[in-house]
Amino acid sequence: MSRIGLLQKPWPEAFAATIEKIVPPGTEPLALFTSVGQSQKALDRFLGGAIAGKGAIDFHTREIVIQRTTAQTGCEYEWGIHSKLFAAKAGLSDAQVRSTFDGHADDGNWEAADAAVIASVDALLANKKLTDDEFARLAAHFDTAAILEIVQLIAFYHGVALITGAIDLPSEPGMGRFPTA
Repeated sequence: MSRIGLLQKPWPEAFAATIEKIVPPGTEPLALFTSVGQSQKALDRFLGGAIAGKGAIDFHTREIVIQRTTAQTGCEYEWGIHSKLFAAKAGLSDAQVRSTFDGHADDGNWEAADAAVIASVDALLANKKLTDDEFARLAAHFDTAAILEIVQLIAFYHGVALITGAIDLPSEPGMGRFPTA
């Protein structure tokens, strides 16, 4: 159970209006939303930082960024959701999903653009910056708008890892878990 608990129905009016916009009809909101939603201001800021909808990068690249970032930051909650619900839709093989957890950019699972993304996630999380060579590797495959979106996604999902870790949010039922052995 989350350290701060979850909002319960009936939802507060503002929360209900927000959830109606982001959750498919007939679907319950994720525990992450009902935890953060205990403060509408916090939820609004959280959702304002998310990069949803059509952006500068494709769905495949977006999922690689999210899965690698959440794996590298120990965020099993979010990694599990994305590995279960979105990886196959994004065209990621089982070996690639596993590689987001314990592989590396040049482990043979990735095309050059995907490997550049993995390397960039790793470098930014480890060093909080990219060297000229690391940036050049990413820029060989992505334009400025895409690079900025990739960096924003890394930052956002690093933040998600901090939130879920701070409140000790357990994995959603039926979602993926980090691989063992």
